[in-house]
Amino acid sequence: MADEIDLTGDGGVLKKIVRHAKADAVGPTEDFPLVDVHYEGILSETGDVFDTTREDNTVFSFEVGKGAVIKAWDIALRTMKVGEIAKITCKPDYAYGSAGSPPDIPPE
Repeated sequence: MADEIDLTGDGGVLKKIVRHAKADAVGPTEDFPLVDVHYEGILSETGDVFDTTREDNTVFSFEVGKGAVIKAWDIALRTMKVGEIAKITCKPDYAYGSAGSPPDIPPE
């Protein structure tokens, strides 16, 4: 898709902006890597939601670039700013790989 941004150069992590951040919004930095996100994890093969923060309106907090989440999130969140909404699509190598994350996320 023309409106998707290839963040890795190999098609491994694609970002489509759904809502742009305000012009003066900031993103994570090395000095301030902590982010709070809402997310919905969806299996591309089935469309099934395997995890979400939307049902109970909570946020997930983590430090970008510290390896606490899948590679795709560390890559994509570095490019985002407060208030931005994006759809991130990733290949297995940037997510849970050949092992998956049973029982909800199958291998590859």
